[in-house]
Amino acid sequence: MDNLLLQKRTWALPIRALWLALACLFVLSLTTAGALALGEFGIPLPVLLEALMRDDGSDAAFVIRELRMPRLLTGMLAGGALGLAGAIVQSITRNPLGEPGLLGVTSGAAFAMALCMTYFTLPTPTMLLLSTVGGITAALLTLSISLGARLNPLYLTLTGMSVNLFFAAAIIVLLICANVEANGIYYWLTGSLINRTWEHVHLLWPWVIPALLLGIIFAGKLDLLRLDDEVLVALGMRVTPWRLLFGVVAVLLAAATVAATGPITFIGLVAPHLVRFTLGANGVRHRHLLPLSALVGASLVCAADLIAKWHEVPVGILCVLLGGPVLVYLISRQEG
Repeated sequence: MDNLLLQKRTWALPIRALWLALACLFVLSLTTAGALALGEFGIPLPVLLEALMRDDGSDAAFVIRELRMPRLLTGMLAGGALGLAGAIVQSITRNPLGEPGLLGVTSGAAFAMALCMTYFTLPTPTMLLLSTVGGITAALLTLSISLGARLNPLYLTLTGMSVNLFFAAAIIVLLICANVEANGIYYWLTGSLINRTWEHVHLLWPWVIPALLLGIIFAGKLDLLRLDDEVLVALGMRVTPWRLLFGVVAVLLAAATVAATGPITFIGLVAPHLVRFTLGANGVRHRHLLPLSALVGASLVCAADLIAKWHEVPVGILCVLLGGPVLVYLISRQEG
C-alpha cells in the first residue's frame, strides 16, 4: 500500500508540471495571436499568417515584423528572465519573498538608465549596455559586502535591501536636481514594452537562453542549497562559490531585463510561487521549478501587456495591480 502511494506521488508531480506547461503554452499562443493581430491597425488572421511566413513588403508585414513582433518577444524574454531570476534568488536567499530587486540590481540598472536619459544623448544600444552595467555594479556591491558573512542568506537579504533603497533614493535626488522634462523618465521607470525594437530582443536572448540551460544543468545544486550551511559543509559542498555563481546568473538576467523594459516588479516574486502552488509547495525540484517559473513569467508579462495595450498603460503598473492580489491569494491558501 505504501509503495502504491509513493508511486502515485512520484507520478503526480511530473503530470501537474506537464499540465502547467501546457496551460502556459496555451496562454502564450492566445496572447501571441492577440498581440500581433490587435491594435489600431487590425490584421485578419489569414493576412497575419501570410505575413509571418514571408515578407511581401505590405503594411501588414511591416507592422507585424518591425513593430509588434519585437514588443512580443521582448515581453516573453523579460517575463522568462524575471521568473527564472526570482526562482534563483528565492532559493539562494531562502527567502520566499525574494526577487531580483532584493540584490539591488533593479534600482542600480534604473539609476544608470535615468542618469543616461537625464544628462546624455546616447544611442539606444549604448544606453542599454550602461543600464546593464549599472545593475551589475549594484548587485556586485551587494555580493561583495555579503561575502564578509559568506553570503549568509539573512545578511545577503538585508544588504540587498539597503543597496536597493540607496539607489532608489539616488534616482529621486537625480530627478529633483535635473533641470529636464522628467515625464519620459518616470514613464520608463514604471516598466513598459512600448516602442521596443529588435535591439531590445538581441540584448535579452543571449542572457536568458544560456541562463536557463545553466540553471537546468545545475538544478541539483540549487536543491542542496535549501539545506543549512552546516549540513552542506559537512556534506563537502563549497557553499559560497555555488551561491555566488547562481547570484551572478540572477543578476545578469535582471540587469539585462531592467535595461530593456524598465523595472517590472512582482513577476520575479509571483511566478515561482504560482509554480509551487500548482505542483505542491513541498518537494518541488529545481529542474521543474526553473523552466516552469520562466514559462509562467513569460505568460504573465505577455498577458498583462496585451491588456495594457488597449490604453497603452505601462505593463509594469498592470503587473503590480494584478500581481499583488494574486500573491495575497496564494499566501492565504497556503496559510489555510
